[in-house]
Amino acid sequence: MRLFVVALTATMLATGGFGMLPKNPITRAAQEQIGENLPEPFLGPVNAYLKQISAPTIESRPRPTNGSIDPVGWILAGLSSETPEVATPASTSTLTSVPISPNTTTPAVTPSQTSTATLTASPSATITITPTPNCPRPSTTPAVTTFFNSSALTIDVYLIDPACKLILYFTLGPKESVSQQTTIGQFWWFIESSAGRLLADHLVASANESVDVSTGAVSLITPTPTPFGGLILSNVVLTDDLYSFGTTITLVPGQEFYVSYDFQVSSNFCPTCSIQLVTGLGSSDTNGSACAYAGIPDVAPGASGTESATLIAPSSPGAYAVVVEYHQRATCGDALSNYGTGAAVFKQVIGEIIVLSGSS
Repeated sequence: MRLFVVALTATMLATGGFGMLPKNPITRAAQEQIGENLPEPFLGPVNAYLKQISAPTIESRPRPTNGSIDPVGWILAGLSSETPEVATPASTSTLTSVPISPNTTTPAVTPSQTSTATLTASPSATITITPTPNCPRPSTTPAVTTFFNSSALTIDVYLIDPACKLILYFTLGPKESVSQQTTIGQFWWFIESSAGRLLADHLVASANESVDVSTGAVSLITPTPTPFGGLILSNVVLTDDLYSFGTTITLVPGQEFYVSYDFQVSSNFCPTCSIQLVTGLGSSDTNGSACAYAGIPDVAPGASGTESATLIAPSSPGAYAVVVEYHQRATCGDALSNYGTGAAVFKQVIGEIIVLSGSS
């Protein structure tokens, strides 16, 4: 670069500013020095360019032999002996030119806030309790508890085992009930199905209880004796193929269902008489074709046992009572033939079925 600047400056001096200035002692001296110090091969291209721009050319002159100092030649000779520096770029980059309009202000960019939605989980029916030493360990004393739902809610009935695990036993819709075989000391939770909300709980305390799963209200079931003290029925359960429904069940016409209960039968007024217990819907041809009991029970406390009868819902929609009749006949066949005719010594309503419109 320095060599180029010096050469350009010397050429301008030698040509009088590329011909714009008249010849003068300075231009002549410069022409002579350049002509004497630069070889013809170097001056040839320079003069060719000067001719193109109509500038005076530089004549090649023989170098003088005297010992006088030649300042321009000395400078040119010194510069021509230097090894030019070659710059090695560290890296190659491409620059993109972006036009900028005058008087244009680039506004500062303020980062906008990003809103993150927070999801709130809806209540679920999954219930977890922390195990504690207070989780009950039920006894082996059997009991029957009737769970009924007096509310308009749908309620899940959970048994709490000794390890504090919740076991879903059944779900009660509005006005539904179930009689469940359990034990004294068993603990139950009643949880609203849709919200997972604990409504009430119950610890079984007696052999025959009724508990409202919506409030936890408890009442004892007292077996109702006959007027003469000859029949006590308890633990009544009506079931279909899947669920137990306590003393009330809803069926479709012709649907099969099952009735179970415990009984205690006696005959104080005739200790040697044959007694029969027959279960049905209170009218002829609706019994289970078998006697719950047929024999001589003797005086109170008499005989006890458990009945499990299979009945069929009527074909017509409506509400029907489940009735146990106490007969005094010679045989079970005689009692079955007289069931629902009004010939029974005593009868007791133990439940109700509701037959809906439709087919089985």
